[in-house]
Amino acid sequence: MSSVSVESAKPTYTPAEHAARRYSVWVAVVASLSGLMFGWDSMALNVVKNALQYHTKASNGLIGFAIAFGVLTAVLGAFIAGRLSDKIGRKPIMIIAAVLFIISSIGIVFIGNSMGMFLFWRFWSGIAMGSAMTIAPAYISETAPADLRGMLVSLRQFFIIIGLFVCGLLGNWLVGSADVPAKGSTMPQSASGLTLMGIRLEAWQWAFLSVAIGGIIYFITSLLVPESPRYLVLAGKIDEAKTSLAKTTGEDSDELDARIAGIQNSLKSDTKRSGFKVLLTKSGHNLQKVVWIGVALAALQQFVGINAIFYYSTTIFATVGFGEQQALQQTLILTGVKVCAIILGMILIDRIGRRPLMIFGSAAMVVSLAAVASIMLTAPKAADGSPDLADHPVLGVIALIALCLYVFSYAGTWGPIMWVLVGEMFSNKMRGAATSIAGSAEWMANFIVTLSFPVLAAWSIGTTYIIYGIMALIGLFFVIKLVPETKNLELEDMDKLEN
Repeated sequence: MSSVSVESAKPTYTPAEHAARRYSVWVAVVASLSGLMFGWDSMALNVVKNALQYHTKASNGLIGFAIAFGVLTAVLGAFIAGRLSDKIGRKPIMIIAAVLFIISSIGIVFIGNSMGMFLFWRFWSGIAMGSAMTIAPAYISETAPADLRGMLVSLRQFFIIIGLFVCGLLGNWLVGSADVPAKGSTMPQSASGLTLMGIRLEAWQWAFLSVAIGGIIYFITSLLVPESPRYLVLAGKIDEAKTSLAKTTGEDSDELDARIAGIQNSLKSDTKRSGFKVLLTKSGHNLQKVVWIGVALAALQQFVGINAIFYYSTTIFATVGFGEQQALQQTLILTGVKVCAIILGMILIDRIGRRPLMIFGSAAMVVSLAAVASIMLTAPKAADGSPDLADHPVLGVIALIALCLYVFSYAGTWGPIMWVLVGEMFSNKMRGAATSIAGSAEWMANFIVTLSFPVLAAWSIGTTYIIYGIMALIGLFFVIKLVPETKNLELEDMDKLEN
């Protein structure tokens, strides 16, 4: 009897709808290539760091700023992309970002010894990164079926994880294949020559050329996907919107007409405000509550410290007994944990919802960060004042397990779901502008955490974990109290969240 009820609850799809659902997955994969580009770009930055200092003779502080500069300009890219996409479309933003990836990556290859030229090209690559990474969740949300939306938006996070690992291996191979510097030379191997396909460049130059290849792939595939039907309705291109919807829903003409009517109705406003003003309350003196929720989610996603863990994982692993020569094993461990987490999260997000996963993720991060913090604060200290667990293997294993739990909890919940919510929780008439604000907040928080972690860690790595744990605790109560559940809701119903 129970099997009959379960079977009857399963949705049935026509062949056209099955084909459309498969097509929507392809569309999501293309938009998610922005995540792969993030990993590709991060690899090139890791490779160029020592070579840049060698060629420009810049100080450690200037090198740190140069590497982080792209994150700063990504704030601007994110801010521009969402609102601009309301004017020219979601797809053109992806295409423009791809072109900027290609041009800026090739430009960096030919900077010579100029730090100024490196910063010039990193400005444009940061614009590309912020634009591509911010527009992807909105675009996928607007083209995906409601019951697949969470999983498909999460693909972007999956591509980030895979991109960081695979492109990291590529970077290691490029540097390892370059000529070994002469004994006693101060030249890093990343600045050594490497001949590929009869062309001789330095290893770091090949790294950025490979980013350009990724940009070409992103560019070509972006040309092949349809424009967002919600944007097309916004732009008054009803026939094109109907064609786009037919590709991603497989519905018949009457159903498409009804859906378009629903989109048109959701775009109506009881005010004459446009642009960023649409984000304000009716009084015009404050942002709407749903916008504040999106901004807070974006900031909290970074303030729990995940990028600090990523950028400085070698240092953290060293405190639990891993040597620098075991960097690959460390990366494999964290990548395995993140892949398992994101796959599980993608399976569950459209089944049990966004809120339960985020509540679990927040609670698990609080527990794991508290465990690592307590170990770091009570562990014996090395000569430089850092925790020394070399003679306490049990504590080291506990800390490592807690660290992996933290990464697992983040990668399967807050990592992808924040962007799922930012892509879907705003109504059609405000999605572009609201995504700009939330995306900018996320990149700015990323920059703050990346810049502050070395200072905090030098002061007290245990206390730093406590700070991140407090942020996770705030996130827990924030989700419980304020974050709405959007599972299976059509985008046209999101205006109910406004006030």
